Amino acid sequence: MQLGNHNVQTNLHVDASTLLPAQRVAADATVHNLPPASGVFVGRDLAMLAGLLPGGEGGVVVGQAAVHGLGGIGKTELVLQYAREYADRYRLVWWVTADTAENVGLGLAALTRRLHPVATLADAQAWAVGWLQSNRGWLLVLDNVERVEDITGLLGQVMGQGHVVVTTRRDLGRARWARLRLAPLRLGVLDRAASIALLTELTGLQDAAAAGRLAADLGDLPLALEQAGAYISQHEGLGCDGYRALLATQFAQVAADGGEGGAAQRTVASVWQVTMHTVRARSALADHVMRVLGWLAPEALPDDVLLPLADDPGALGDALALLASYNMISRSAGSVGTHRLVQAVARAGTSPDGLDEPDGLDEAVRLVLAGLPDDPTSNVAGWPRWNELLPHIDTVLAHLPSTHENAAALYIGNVTAIYRQSQGQVAEAVVAFEQLLTDCRRVLGDDHPNTLTTRAHVAAAYREAGRVAEAVVVSEQLLIDCQRVLADDHPNTLNSRSNLAAAYREAGRVAEAVVAFEQLLTDCRRVLADDHSNTLAIRSNLAAAYREAGRVAEAVVAFEQLLTDCRRVLGDDHPNTLSSRSNLAAAYREAGRVAEAVVAFEQLLTDRRRVLGDDHPGTLSSRAHVAAAYREAGRVAEAVVAFEQLLIDCRRVLGDDHPDILITRSNLAAAYREAGRVAEAVVMSEQLLIDCQRVLGDDHPDTLGTRNNLAAAYREAGRVAEAVVVSAQLLIDCRRVLGDDHPNTLTARAHVAAAYREAGRVAEAVVVSEQLLIDCRRVLGDDHPNTLTTRAHVAAAYREAGRVAEAVAAFERLLTDRLRVLGDDHLDTLITRSNLAAAYREAGRVAEAVVMSEQLLTDCQRVLGDDHPNTAAVRHGLAVARAAMDGHGDGSTTQTLNLA
Repeated sequence: MQLGNHNVQTNLHVDASTLLPAQRVAADATVHNLPPASGVFVGRDLAMLAGLLPGGEGGVVVGQAAVHGLGGIGKTELVLQYAREYADRYRLVWWVTADTAENVGLGLAALTRRLHPVATLADAQAWAVGWLQSNRGWLLVLDNVERVEDITGLLGQVMGQGHVVVTTRRDLGRARWARLRLAPLRLGVLDRAASIALLTELTGLQDAAAAGRLAADLGDLPLALEQAGAYISQHEGLGCDGYRALLATQFAQVAADGGEGGAAQRTVASVWQVTMHTVRARSALADHVMRVLGWLAPEALPDDVLLPLADDPGALGDALALLASYNMISRSAGSVGTHRLVQAVARAGTSPDGLDEPDGLDEAVRLVLAGLPDDPTSNVAGWPRWNELLPHIDTVLAHLPSTHENAAALYIGNVTAIYRQSQGQVAEAVVAFEQLLTDCRRVLGDDHPNTLTTRAHVAAAYREAGRVAEAVVVSEQLLIDCQRVLADDHPNTLNSRSNLAAAYREAGRVAEAVVAFEQLLTDCRRVLADDHSNTLAIRSNLAAAYREAGRVAEAVVAFEQLLTDCRRVLGDDHPNTLSSRSNLAAAYREAGRVAEAVVAFEQLLTDRRRVLGDDHPGTLSSRAHVAAAYREAGRVAEAVVAFEQLLIDCRRVLGDDHPDILITRSNLAAAYREAGRVAEAVVMSEQLLIDCQRVLGDDHPDTLGTRNNLAAAYREAGRVAEAVVVSAQLLIDCRRVLGDDHPNTLTARAHVAAAYREAGRVAEAVVVSEQLLIDCRRVLGDDHPNTLTTRAHVAAAYREAGRVAEAVAAFERLLTDRLRVLGDDHLDTLITRSNLAAAYREAGRVAEAVVMSEQLLTDCQRVLGDDHPNTAAVRHGLAVARAAMDGHGDGSTTQTLNLA
């Protein structure tokens, strides 16, 4: 008798003269030949199989089922556990190893021997079939069926009398299972909790985290988990992480080691090598496909990526069908998935017929390259394809040796990093570009144009990651090398100068950025001509630098001229023309021409939807601009609705952690604040800060900005003490990360002063504001909008400190300068007039306050409209002033506009 691995087989010689008719022999209660079941059985529900084997009339059980799945998935163990658990349902339970027709016959003969001594083998098989046909209440297990033809006749002969359960690696498909009247049960891997429980039980180690890591490496495959558990338990001190290290460095050896006392044929290596030997004999193409899949990820891969492997798509379909029929791959909705350990065995190439290590890595790289969509940043329709390919890209690139010289891999790495950066996966993009730069330097050399371009990508990724100081250093060194290698007038050298100027701007070195862009524009016009796309881009960057430098009027003129030229050169619907329209509308907004900005943004949104589609990033950006313009126009309710709808769509298109999502959430929180929904703004800002710290890091400029907004929300919610603490700590971090003179650091100082004022620490607020004003004048210049705003804060602090005469004088000087710099109708100018009127009231100059408020109300109604919050505030201030003049009040109760 052969007993092992749950297989029972008896070799018999019988005498036909002693044979009794089958129907005259009855089985005693629960006759069986089951081997012992494993004492560790987790993660499987026996009821799933029991449900496929319903009872017949009178309680007699009838039915047939097939448990199929990847080798090592636990098919045999599941059926064995079922047979023992439900043994009391049956009079007979008989286990037959069915991998060949001969073994099926031997198993039936063994049944005859068990029930009654007989003579010849042929008659013994016939007697067993006859017994099964003549009796009910039995379970026949046909284990490890390789060729369904070996059992087809038997299934037909015994159908309807008892239960038959087949285990097989083959997946015959719905139609074939139905013809055989076998109810299929596809067995998958264990869930992670069950895998951890199995490893813990087998090893005796109570380290769930390490067990989870190992389970992930093993793909939760039961056979691999059992093999690992046996190995670890026999190697004291090894542990789960130690076994993982062995898998990474000695996979072929470890995959073939079943541990002391284990069967060599029951290892992940041997199980799948046997299957692949069968597949290889039937289809060289299927074998080749499997070897290529070994270098890709286990996740679903679109079938069409594999099309270049075959001249005929039909031949590829046949090869995939063959592999799927042996459960070596899984197929779903036009894609193919492969278990990670099957892939590892395919890569290891340790098949018993002495095949060398599988050759398919270069081909896998070529397949991925051919499958990439065009334009990783703007081709929205290609994004789902990118997301499908990303795990395969990462996997195939990781398999390349560190010394590789694969040009296709360099290209894949570059466009993939660009895609990730465009999707807001900035940290991943930084790592990818840094690795790509290392590879380019090794393969191409330091001075190759592609190496220089990759350095530019690294600098840009640093900028987006908030690592601005590093971006400046990289960009400065890159420019020196481009000038040395390519010459001053080479387009890439000009691009390097543009990137360096952009880095200066983001580092708060705006004056240097302006000078750099102005000089660059002169050279681009000389080298490339006025209408070259790069020259137009530099003009856009220069206009943006003017805007950030507070030279808003110049920015408006520059953007207007640029838009005219973009329309002439590129056409109305070119993406760059649409971007120019967006920049011009933003300049209108900053120039106080809010009504024009609203109209411009609304028209642009309509055109971007028509040209780019609803889900394009440019369209989503336009929706954000429209909502922001509504807010500045006092249409706060509309702004809230617009931001809420935008947030829903951004999450759908971009995902929860995209930087644009975080910005949209910040804008929505600000809109809630302005709408008086301060409690909601606080909650949203607190959660947003947590997510910014997780996604972007503590020191990213957007994270620092979120802390600033949270402090403002605390102030408006009356939580002034918390606002003071948050603002003070933020200032410390801004100084550390950005430097003392960065515009964002100056803004943080302004918020500290505001928090002091609201906390009643007016004297400190005055000191902070006065010192800030000195620094703003030095860093930004006298006429920069932020310098003017700081002067407004100083005047307000004077007023709150009871230094009303100084406040009046400060507001009067500020009004004069704002009229000169911004114009009569700019929102900040209107706010300054309102604050001056309030100061007149507090100084007892009530008549002047009334006259100024009356004129201001007329202008607010004309510029902002009757329903704007600022118009309402001015109307209230006028009523207070008139009451004071009539002797019904002292003018001290006033509704002050937010300072600007």
